[in-house]
Amino acid sequence: MIPVIVFLALVLGWVLVSRRLTARSITGPIALTVAGFLLARAPGGVDLDLQADAVRELIEVTLAVVLFTDASSIGLRWFATEWRYPARLLGVGFPLTVLFGALVAWWILPGTDVWVACLVAAALAPTDAALGTSIIEDERIPVGFRRVINVESGLNDGLATPVVTFFIAAVIVTDDGTGSRPLTAAALSILVAVLLGAVLGRGSGTLVRAAETRGWVLPTLLPLAPVILAITTYFVTVEVGGNGFVAAFVCGVAFGGTVSKQSREEHFLFTEQVGLLLGLGVWFIFGAGVLAKVAGQVTWPMIAYGVLSLTVVRMLPVAIAGIGLGEKWDTVALAGWLGPRGLASIVFAIVAFDDIGGEQGSFVLAVVAVTVAMSVLAHGLSAGPLAAWYAARHPVDPPEGAASPVSDPARS
Repeated sequence: MIPVIVFLALVLGWVLVSRRLTARSITGPIALTVAGFLLARAPGGVDLDLQADAVRELIEVTLAVVLFTDASSIGLRWFATEWRYPARLLGVGFPLTVLFGALVAWWILPGTDVWVACLVAAALAPTDAALGTSIIEDERIPVGFRRVINVESGLNDGLATPVVTFFIAAVIVTDDGTGSRPLTAAALSILVAVLLGAVLGRGSGTLVRAAETRGWVLPTLLPLAPVILAITTYFVTVEVGGNGFVAAFVCGVAFGGTVSKQSREEHFLFTEQVGLLLGLGVWFIFGAGVLAKVAGQVTWPMIAYGVLSLTVVRMLPVAIAGIGLGEKWDTVALAGWLGPRGLASIVFAIVAFDDIGGEQGSFVLAVVAVTVAMSVLAHGLSAGPLAAWYAARHPVDPPEGAASPVSDPARS
């Protein structure tokens, strides 16, 4: 109970001074991570067990809510008209990031098993736009560019989930020689998740729309529906042997495509705020339970991998994905840098640590933790200055005929 009280006090303190700290590039993830780490390292400080059921369920529910919200809040009409750049980032940039990340991990981390290298790369492939809030929410920057980065961040979590699940199963097979059963089980869990998520999302969206149309639901209570659906979908899917993360993402896509655009805009704010609060809890766990745990395991090759993961491994695939689109070098460079590793990577690492166990699980946790910690600081502190630099180069209202495909306001 003491860790919960400490966490809530920290969040309240952050909320009260958030505007002043954010102006100085001190984001919520930075504040909660540092506070958690210092409290865990202090004599008699906070002690969090990453394998405790409550901790595991909190981080898993958090990712489920975030995946559902990201998937359901993307404007499909905008994506249909401005699809080329985000589609390239997801269809070309994402798999290349996993590939390059695995090759670099296998090369630079001594004795790394090929499947462990793939798992580390996949866990670190999804990006977290929340760590670049200063850019995503800066209205001086063309809205089209901000939406592209937001769409990529929202969708690559969902793409990474089945990949991470497969690689965890592959590592388990390699470790204990159980044959192909874990791989078969992983594939089946993903299939179950896709089917169940689609059914629950479509069915619930239809019910919500009908209730709105007939005036059966109190407007003040309707915002509860998405967050309840996200959490319920996760637990129901896990209960029947499916992958709850994949189900939550698919459910979000189906639900968001069923309810009206006005309903999404009016009623998803509560779900986003719940996700934000839960996310701050994961950042506190990251500082107190992950960084404090792996601090003594960090090696120079891990640090080198983290640096390469945040730069070459991310920026080169983004540059390749942008070939032929006519984007300017600074747009490509900023899109490449805006690849912060955050919430999804933390959850994937903790799940891998719990499922794999032993030295392999601890190794994956340590490498991902080092990279995420570097990302929190580097991307959090650089977002403000980079936003000012890019906004000066690409004004929101450029001269007639000078707009690029990305800088045009998204049509919705």
